[in-house]
Amino acid sequence: MMWGLMGTVLIGLVGMSVDFTRAQAIRTAMQNAADGAALVAERSANLSMAARTEAARAFFDAEVGDMISNVSFSVEELPDGGHRVEARAPMPVSLAGIIKDNDWIIGVEAEAEASASPPIEVVLALDNTGSMSNDMDALRDGAEDLASFLLGLDGDTVSVGLVPFVAQVNIGTGNSAWLDTTGTNPYNGAMLEGRYLGYRATSTGTSSGVCTGSAYPTTYGGFEVRWIKGSASNPSGYTNTSRCYAFSPASVNMWSLYSNLPSNAQWGGCVEMRPPPYDITDDAPSAATPATRWVPFFSLDDGGDVSSPANNWITSSTYDTTNPLALSGSPSWTANSATHVVRTLSVYKYRAGVPVSVNTSNTSGVGPNRGCPTPIQPLTTSRTTVVNAIQNMVHWNGGGTNQIEGLAWAWRVISPGAPFTQGRPYNDPNDPVRKVIVLFTDGDNTSLNNNNSALASDYAGLGYRSLYSTYQNAQVPTVSGSTVTWNPAIASTWQRSGISGSSSAVNYINARQLALCETIRNLGIEIYAIGYDITAGGTAEQLLEDCVTQDGEHYFSADNAQELQDAFDAIGTGIGQLRITN
Repeated sequence: MMWGLMGTVLIGLVGMSVDFTRAQAIRTAMQNAADGAALVAERSANLSMAARTEAARAFFDAEVGDMISNVSFSVEELPDGGHRVEARAPMPVSLAGIIKDNDWIIGVEAEAEASASPPIEVVLALDNTGSMSNDMDALRDGAEDLASFLLGLDGDTVSVGLVPFVAQVNIGTGNSAWLDTTGTNPYNGAMLEGRYLGYRATSTGTSSGVCTGSAYPTTYGGFEVRWIKGSASNPSGYTNTSRCYAFSPASVNMWSLYSNLPSNAQWGGCVEMRPPPYDITDDAPSAATPATRWVPFFSLDDGGDVSSPANNWITSSTYDTTNPLALSGSPSWTANSATHVVRTLSVYKYRAGVPVSVNTSNTSGVGPNRGCPTPIQPLTTSRTTVVNAIQNMVHWNGGGTNQIEGLAWAWRVISPGAPFTQGRPYNDPNDPVRKVIVLFTDGDNTSLNNNNSALASDYAGLGYRSLYSTYQNAQVPTVSGSTVTWNPAIASTWQRSGISGSSSAVNYINARQLALCETIRNLGIEIYAIGYDITAGGTAEQLLEDCVTQDGEHYFSADNAQELQDAFDAIGTGIGQLRITN
């Protein structure tokens, strides 16, 4: 009988050891889940208590899975800041029940708080390109959660801004004072300046190498027309002395083109990149330095030469298919043999009163503002304002990916100087501020060629709509008096050197982006980045990893909506310095 009693006790003791080991495993899992749930509750401080509890409980349940049941769970907001999570659950015993047949109660608790010291300024630079068409909901949700968390940290001492970007950025139509309205920026209108249009015979009206007379009108549609007599001293192709060659104006102001167009085709707020070095600086726009003022983005009409995707917004009956000057009579007019060049690059299409067919849709838009995303939201402490701006974002077809513009404008938004001036000063001992930029993209930088194969052939495959390589590579004639010479459209001082096509354009822009990232970091601004559904170890990922704050904790890769949400949450945790306090 004694051995029997001792055996029962031994079995009970063994059972207690087994159950104790199981209880320890369950408690560890519950504690980890409670820690995470407390962080979720603190990150959701902008929501109602019911919503915070629901979010924290969902995290807790997902972490512990089927390990336990009948859990009692509570979330409490602490008087001095932070949140406490408590969780308790019964664990049925096995052999230990021989000694005492009661469930063991396992309880855990965790406290978390955001310990960041405001003021904090954060700007989100978010890729809104067409490739994001199926993922905009995930992007909007993640960005909204991050912005809401940050703005809930500490009243009016935290501010958030937003920069949606595609191939260009929308600075807002209310900021036209920052534009080059006089045409003095070296890039303003350069793609349309000096284009060869065609020729007439010189049977009448030539003088001193400049063709004159009724057959050689000096204006058309309000724009200058320049006629130069063929001469052996002219470049090859313009030497026939029996011809008078027509060229477009030497100076074209893109802003003035908008003034010729109807109300539904006015400037939508997007701008081109500035010439170097101002493409990667936050220098204020100044009349004294024209290159610091922005050229209004103007997506040229394709002239009917591109079928898909097309930007044909001036109708075939008005773009002067065979005669770009709409002239008649003798001597006869012979258009540039590359008529597509005349149709696509002719400034005369944009004459006052020309009929247009404009569509402002983000998916099938046509017109001068094609691919122009929603505007920048400057730094603000208003959650409603930021969330509305985020929810208004949509994907935009008809452009490409230009991370450098998104990043550069994010810097200009967070910088204390003009053009945007909402940012606090750098390194002010009386007003220390933490400045952060979050860059999101789903792909490489791109330089998109026009789909007009004949135009591409004439210009060696260069994309005339590209914001990176167009102006300084597509050669145009310089016509002075009776002299015609070939020169780059942009003076060497302002050229983006080393670009000969789309591939080298991307290499150039990537290098400029890295230089921009370094400049921003050197100012003490933190850079986070998320690469979404991009090739691991590829060019895009390497560029982002090299761009961010170099501590191994500022770059995140995400391949789906949940991982994207996790990345935004992790960035919020880093910025808000969320930590477990108990």
